[in-house]
Amino acid sequence: MNNYLLSSIKPFYVMEILEKAQELEKKGRKITHLEIGEPTNKVHEMIRSYAKSSINSGNDKYSSSLGLTSLRKKIAKKYRNDFGVNISENEIIITTGSSAALILALRALIKTGDPVVLVEPYYPCYPQLIKILGGKVRIFKTFVEDGYQIDTIKLKKFINEKDKALIINSPSNPTGVSQNKDVMSFLSNLNINIISDEIYQGLNYIQSPDTILKYKNDSIVINGFSKFYSMTGWRLGYLVLPKRLIRGIQKLQQNMYICAPVVSQYAAIGALSINNNDIAKMINSYKRKRDFMVSNLNDMGIDLGYNPDSAFYTFADMSKFSDDSLTLSMDILDKVGLGVAPGIDFGPSFKKYIRLSYSSSLKNIQVGLDKMREYIKEYT
Repeated sequence: MNNYLLSSIKPFYVMEILEKAQELEKKGRKITHLEIGEPTNKVHEMIRSYAKSSINSGNDKYSSSLGLTSLRKKIAKKYRNDFGVNISENEIIITTGSSAALILALRALIKTGDPVVLVEPYYPCYPQLIKILGGKVRIFKTFVEDGYQIDTIKLKKFINEKDKALIINSPSNPTGVSQNKDVMSFLSNLNINIISDEIYQGLNYIQSPDTILKYKNDSIVINGFSKFYSMTGWRLGYLVLPKRLIRGIQKLQQNMYICAPVVSQYAAIGALSINNNDIAKMINSYKRKRDFMVSNLNDMGIDLGYNPDSAFYTFADMSKFSDDSLTLSMDILDKVGLGVAPGIDFGPSFKKYIRLSYSSSLKNIQVGLDKMREYIKEYT
């Protein structure tokens, strides 16, 4: 047993909050969930229809390890239409969720001891996966005072020739911030492998959706269907890769995963066929929920200090109430039955923060914010 590795891996604390909430629910407590970034919208009928059709037609066996050609062509067409980026289906690999995409990308790029730069705050699994794969984590900080935009001058000084990769997440979990065009353009000039996690791409409420491929065409892009299309349980993601990495990562895929879930791949073709009016309604719904959450937090005296412009998260400094976000999150859950994500998940600089998700219904968000208001009034 690899005791050293297992003891060095930190828990995914938001999952511990969720599991504690589920225990309370089994005992009859009514819990409101704002901790998990999981859309509660039903999947679109087009997605269900394509999935049913694949099952009824017997299209449920292994696909190519690269993924269905028809799906990869659809994704390539989307990049051409939405971003003016010319990629072919031969630069795309379909994966078992975006997590598998990240594992494959890291496995291809780093060996034992190689440093990988993370932009803090970051998705909690990033540093753990880097450690599991033998790499070392180097943290570059961003600050609320800068709207969580990357300070390009500082980043240029921070990165050195030993660093093997830089992971960016735009739009961001946990802040709901997209890096601006100046930052994206700057990144294109860095002499480093860029892994751009774009799983929240398209959930943009102020600026237009973007991709690192418009600026640096040899970047590695991670994307998928979980967030935008509410397909979390379908476990389907994809990689857009430089041609030099395709064959190597294909071999990793063959040995580690064989192929992505085939019925989900057919369902994803349906997702990419949803009409623009339905997409616009979804985006407008998220924007209303974002505005509602930000307004209510302000009314409670919780000033975010920045404008979340994308994804479905707000990231709040709770230092006036507690210095320990994990203890605070557990206490909020125990006292008023509200699940929130502790900021310590997203980097050591944010142990006084919490993340709240507006991925659920407006009614659920309203109930959750009323519970937060009750907690602040009664227990702080």
